[in-house]
Amino acid sequence: MNPDTSKYLLLMFAYAFFIVCPRMAAMTNIIARNSELSIYWLAVLGTFLSIPLLLIMCLIIKKWGLMAGLGFAVLTDLFSALIITSVDIKVAVETFIIAIFVVIGNRIAVWVTSHFMG
Repeated sequence: MNPDTSKYLLLMFAYAFFIVCPRMAAMTNIIARNSELSIYWLAVLGTFLSIPLLLIMCLIIKKWGLMAGLGFAVLTDLFSALIITSVDIKVAVETFIIAIFVVIGNRIAVWVTSHFMG
């Protein structure tokens, strides 16, 4: 294995670990808990369905920046909440609250790192 290949594999693993974040775990658990769908099927099939949306978000971030990408992510969360509303309004509200915390957390992280890490 050449150095470039191992570097790319390492980056792909880092990305895979990043995708498995607390927000994803929370959303997967909320949806599975409030439906009869297996959490495993939800995770696998939902991941495949999310690939085009993930690519769109990456393009948005590349062209317009992180806040635009987060805006798109919140928009998709709102669509998710609208879909889930037919299942359970409580789940839809939880989905929306998690989206708001993601945006707020991003702003706080940027502020903290810019003030304390120069």
